[in-house]
Amino acid sequence: MGKKVFVSYKHSDSSVQSLTGYCNNTVRDYVDYLINNTLKNDVYKGEGDEDLSDFKDGTIENHLKDKIHDSSITIVLISPNMKDLYKSESDQWIPWEISYSLKEIKRSDKTSHTNGVLAVVLPDMHGNYDYFIEEGTCSVCNSGTIKIDILFQILRKNMFNAKVLNRSNCSDCDSYTEGKRSYIEYVEWCDFIDDKDYYLNRTVIIRDDRWSYAITKEVH
Repeated sequence: MGKKVFVSYKHSDSSVQSLTGYCNNTVRDYVDYLINNTLKNDVYKGEGDEDLSDFKDGTIENHLKDKIHDSSITIVLISPNMKDLYKSESDQWIPWEISYSLKEIKRSDKTSHTNGVLAVVLPDMHGNYDYFIEEGTCSVCNSGTIKIDILFQILRKNMFNAKVLNRSNCSDCDSYTEGKRSYIEYVEWCDFIDDKDYYLNRTVIIRDDRWSYAITKEVH
């Protein structure tokens, strides 16, 4: 049996590259692609194509709690407008879903374990990733810049949060060498769909070594 995967995303964000060639595509199209293609041998535990807009927030929350509780990996789809800047983060679904995924929750006679969490970065409308990943920004070591400031706080705090971080010897930037770096690692969409088993397995390895990371589980 494949892995049980919950997917967290901003359903209505249309600032992503079209998967179909038609306009007005949203992040939900990427979720459908994952369900029908990339994750078809795994167990998808996320929101289906049902319309939850007519339900109360409490009903939706309980519906999602059941799905997250029965998953072992949470994929967060990073998109340019995933954050609603006019709402507090505690009032948005993605931070809450990540928080619930990271906690050990007892429900009835079953206690969930902390999920492994992977951030999959979607291409913007022009097919680019540089709204989040900017390559080659350092003229000395050619390392890139990860723009974590665009993320929700609970995502930011769980990146580059290894208890022991290996900094590079570059004289011009504050980069890190390979090794343990982030509890929530990131990968571009194109790389993830090419080798999803590698990235999901790596997420499990990090989850099983979670005591090496200073994990933030609360939404502030």
